[in-house]
Amino acid sequence: MRYPIKKMLIRSIQSMVEKTYHPMQVPSDLNMIENISYIEDGLVEHKLDIIYPPKRQEKYPIIINIHGGAFCMNSKEMLYRDYAIKLSRNQFAVVNINYTLSTKEVFPKQIEDVLEVLKFISNKANMYQLDLENIFIVGDSAGAYLAAMVGCIITSPKLQMYYNWKLPIKIRAIASNCGMFDFDTYMQKDVQFPMRKGITEILFGTKEYQKLESYGYSSVLKYINKDFPPIYIMDTGLYSFEMEARRLEKVLIENHIEHQIHIYDKYEKLPHAFNIMEKYAQGEEALEELFRFFERHLTDKGDL
Repeated sequence: MRYPIKKMLIRSIQSMVEKTYHPMQVPSDLNMIENISYIEDGLVEHKLDIIYPPKRQEKYPIIINIHGGAFCMNSKEMLYRDYAIKLSRNQFAVVNINYTLSTKEVFPKQIEDVLEVLKFISNKANMYQLDLENIFIVGDSAGAYLAAMVGCIITSPKLQMYYNWKLPIKIRAIASNCGMFDFDTYMQKDVQFPMRKGITEILFGTKEYQKLESYGYSSVLKYINKDFPPIYIMDTGLYSFEMEARRLEKVLIENHIEHQIHIYDKYEKLPHAFNIMEKYAQGEEALEELFRFFERHLTDKGDL
């Protein structure tokens, strides 16, 4: 087993989260299809839910929701299910996904799973009334990185070749909340986040991860180009990835990419990924900002 002590710590953190979790009240009119296999192998990590908004439509614009958890814990359930339900309050159908955790398979399996979700949506759009002209991606923490990496893959010929990506899908916009965007800059002293080194070693499966071929295809900051999708970036100045967000903003400006950034001041005392937690009112503000940003990029705004 790789890194047994670190894995024990991860399991204890996960257990603590599960014990303190209080589910939100599910709306009585919620329309949700649960545990659809996007890869037909029966594995729980290849399941997704589709949560439909209250207002019925012929086709629904899509938000793919990618959970966080340092690549090594969490799932589409609990906090991320609650957040996905909130995302469905607008007029988007939310595709809330699991993916393979790094404690089971190393990078880039996590990215490959998200790409498989895109393939599944492309193949099953009519069955689930999904609008392929309006695909959006939301990610928190590790999910924020994965969301941004997908944006790079679909717009970078070099990454398309490495990840064997051939599907001509357009992502209308991305929201990356509390994310890191490069494993080198993530290790710099201006990022104050616990267990960074251990998280990265587990993700890549080795302490010498910088020597891996896959590592050369892992940086959001290095692969953004002028075709990268519009992106909403949100973070907090308290023990999160503010400087990663600032570095991403710099690269976006250099490439003339439309973006919106909101860094909450550290004096507001908002923890990492506060936006998925029910107790923080600022989470509602961030959610509304995300909706407004996405709405500007819908191909047909309809009644939004």
